[in-house]
Amino acid sequence: MTNFAKPLESDFWSEYNIRLEPWNISYDAPVSINPEEIPTSDKVNTEVEFTNSEWQPIRLAIAPELPNQILFIDGRLRLDAKFLGRRDDEILYGAFATIAVGAVLVDRTISRAKCVATEVRRIIALGGNLAAPVTVVPCPMSGRGDLKYDYCLTSSNNEPDTPSQLVQGAMLDEELRVANQISLDKELIQENTLIVRDGPLLYRVYQTPYDTIGYVKTMGKAYLKGENAQVMRSLKVGERTPIFRISNSNGSNLSWYLRSGSNDLNYKRLGYHDLHGIIRIDLDAIVPLERAKAIADQSTYLIPYYASHPTRDPRAPQNLTPVGALEKELGRRMGNRELISRRLRSFLAELSNII
Repeated sequence: MTNFAKPLESDFWSEYNIRLEPWNISYDAPVSINPEEIPTSDKVNTEVEFTNSEWQPIRLAIAPELPNQILFIDGRLRLDAKFLGRRDDEILYGAFATIAVGAVLVDRTISRAKCVATEVRRIIALGGNLAAPVTVVPCPMSGRGDLKYDYCLTSSNNEPDTPSQLVQGAMLDEELRVANQISLDKELIQENTLIVRDGPLLYRVYQTPYDTIGYVKTMGKAYLKGENAQVMRSLKVGERTPIFRISNSNGSNLSWYLRSGSNDLNYKRLGYHDLHGIIRIDLDAIVPLERAKAIADQSTYLIPYYASHPTRDPRAPQNLTPVGALEKELGRRMGNRELISRRLRSFLAELSNII
């Protein structure tokens, strides 16, 4: 990913015949070059904490020592509008996008939570190694403020999914930067702090002086098989599986599953499936096993405590209450998607002398 700037933005958008993609961004692009997908080969070692014959749900009889503070980090991304361009006979894929990253610090010693950081960046992501300029979308007469897309990304790839992949990477980089920045604020962060990043760590090492876990609330892959998977499905609220290791060419993480939620809500009686409330925790594999076990035990108490309730959040209990509140604040700061898309359409139409 590279930052680019070009002074004559109107020349750029006209030269490459940039037009908004008319299909709704929730659909695949109607023009596709059939991109090749290179699957990641994950290797799973389930004999990290116990041998397979010893696998069983883990619940502590005594509550473990818990951190004084928890720092929740989350990011949101949105493709404001997709667009297509043309360079000779080559179709160029791009997108205007917005990312927002924030953090909520929970001080457990005084039972207080506060938002300590929110940042919004507007991005132009474009394939084909094409350098998009910093672009200012002027405010209409009745609107408020110009839109400045000043974070420009490109890649040698040029496929329909290239823009969204660039934006996803930029959001993860921002989450990493925010986590590192806040963790170095000695007036804000105490020594006994746990950082919770909403989503998998994706093998990106957090260079913070504190423990960081990735909170994965969706089941995208089946990492456990056979009897080990049965142990996961049999978990009760506040129980976890033994720790296992996930490795690929990019590195490795330690992981475990636990069941979150409230003991007063019986998912079986409610007719839910046996994976209801199951989440996975990621931890960098450089963490020593004994420390990893301590963090895993902490998570069996902390995650259910901050779990959302179905009367307030349709993603309960997987979505954490502090993260849900942060998501709403980030969404507010990103602005209205429909209004922004309308402004982008008018902007490109005017540059192309369509209207």
